Amino acid sequence: MTSPGPASVRPCPQTCASCSSRCGPPTHIAFSVVDVLHFAKFDGAQTLPMPQAAVETLLPAELSSFVQICQWPSNQAVSIAVNTAELQPTQRWELADALMSALSQADVQELTIVAALHLPYAKDGGLNVFYSGLNGHAQEEVKLALADPAWEVKDPWLSAFLQLIKVEQWPRTHLLLAKGYKPGRDLSGTYEAVDALGRALQLFTKDKVTVDAQQVQRELPRRLAKVKIASTASDDHLTLLYH
Repeated sequence: MTSPGPASVRPCPQTCASCSSRCGPPTHIAFSVVDVLHFAKFDGAQTLPMPQAAVETLLPAELSSFVQICQWPSNQAVSIAVNTAELQPTQRWELADALMSALSQADVQELTIVAALHLPYAKDGGLNVFYSGLNGHAQEEVKLALADPAWEVKDPWLSAFLQLIKVEQWPRTHLLLAKGYKPGRDLSGTYEAVDALGRALQLFTKDKVTVDAQQVQRELPRRLAKVKIASTASDDHLTLLYH
């Protein structure tokens, strides 16, 4: 973040969200930079990955490789992870527009974006997860601190996606933003983000979504070891806080 002037927020290389549709069972879709949704259970059920062939029916083939979609049983919830660090500059708006079209086809009415951001000037307190809402009244009785309207998202793809949401004035969008910490060798920043966002999701969804902290401790190191850590030397906007 910069000071003085508007604060900036820098997300990790992926983003996550949750959505509801007008008809049929509610569908929750999530975009996230940390792997919190991989460990999230919806009404006690774990996610199942959607076959890549199915993803390619929703998005252009040249963009589908940057997106991973998982579903919970009964299609009550869907999570979407976007690898923003690997996107080329010309693909950012294309993917944002393609995802908006996919959400429109699914008749999504609510979206929740989960991210870990660099918020060095945010005051510590509670879970260090902040709430913000777009295109509708703020969620009633949200037990989280409110995000500062002056904060600016610096990740180019997430910024483009949020701009489209504002222009379309749809869907109603909730943001859960964890205060970021640059990770050390022990990746403590990543653990803190996953733990805080997991507990925030549980509060926000009134226990419909839960995250097993012990499972995170067991499995997160292996998942992180598989992730290619993108170089940020050529793009200051993509300074990674979590890997």
